[in-house]
Amino acid sequence: MLNTLKQKFRTWRLHRENALYEKAYIQKFGPLPPFETFVIHENTFSRRRLNIIYLTSYDGTFSINNTYLPLQELGTVFRFEMDPQDDRKQWYAQKEAINRQMVRFVQETMAQHTIDVIVCYLSGRTLTQATLDFFKTLNAPIINESLDDERKFKSRKGPDGRYRGMSEICSYFDVSLTTSKSALIKYAVEGGKVLYKPYAANPLIYKKLGLEKKYDVVFIGANYGTRPTYITYLRQNGISVLTKGSGWEEGNATPDEMIVLFNQAKIILGFAGVGINDDIFILKGRDFEAPLTGSFYITQRHSELEEYFVLGKDIETYATKEELLEKVRYFLSHENEREAVARNGFDTCLHHYTAKAAYEKILGYLGL
Repeated sequence: MLNTLKQKFRTWRLHRENALYEKAYIQKFGPLPPFETFVIHENTFSRRRLNIIYLTSYDGTFSINNTYLPLQELGTVFRFEMDPQDDRKQWYAQKEAINRQMVRFVQETMAQHTIDVIVCYLSGRTLTQATLDFFKTLNAPIINESLDDERKFKSRKGPDGRYRGMSEICSYFDVSLTTSKSALIKYAVEGGKVLYKPYAANPLIYKKLGLEKKYDVVFIGANYGTRPTYITYLRQNGISVLTKGSGWEEGNATPDEMIVLFNQAKIILGFAGVGINDDIFILKGRDFEAPLTGSFYITQRHSELEEYFVLGKDIETYATKEELLEKVRYFLSHENEREAVARNGFDTCLHHYTAKAAYEKILGYLGL
């Protein structure tokens, strides 16, 4: 009951925030702009090797594979990781000191090398005002990237009084990148120059290994929200599901193990909910990582998927646990059809949605 109330409240809060920003945009700029306003269509990247500073709050598997490594393909990357994950309770006590370390790193690196661009994965939680002011003095373009802006564009305030999301910091960057359509006008209202960055994945990491398909269904991800409800339902109805991740009895999977398990899966299961919400859906990195491993992928159905995939041809989708069970049973017993979908999904992601190509478009937009 409590979780249901929390979910309803968060859904109401998200819709209210969206409505307030839409009203603010109209008052400030006029009619809401078309989505295409925020999209880069041409790849005008010069193909020259760049010197790149990469500043990140925390490099998890996703950011290493889909940001750091693709940037390394484009040039020499000088990386600084703040790593507030190590001791979350003490982060605010050391926030100013680590910000000073990062500023010194940038100063020393720029003194030794001609830097073409600074790429960041930072937030209001990780940055101090002094660092933001420092950014404004630099003569290299600064990009900041954010995921999950649907639920954390503002987020809540930290102990230092700053919102933990993007709302108070986006105006300090030359370009902000978001994967959230609903956040585009929010950035504009707050004074940021924003571009939509389509989701993509790294085919040098997420790749086919030619392994035998030994698991019926594999899900890798944390155990929260309605995920256990769906997985328990499958298991209660005779479907073997291997789960790995925080909160599951089977424990976590290493990054390398995840690639192996995806290759060994007949079906890779995905979820699209935002946090504990099961009525607000977004694209996930897994939507692009999973097909690149050559396995059949099924996830929760929502409209944004249709902008990337032909549903039913490239990937499969479901709306309810009953539909999920029906489709899992069908594709487990129809191998040829399952493999055809897997091949189509692989081809689509490899030809259209790679992380390197996504960054090339952004760098080309900056004249690099």
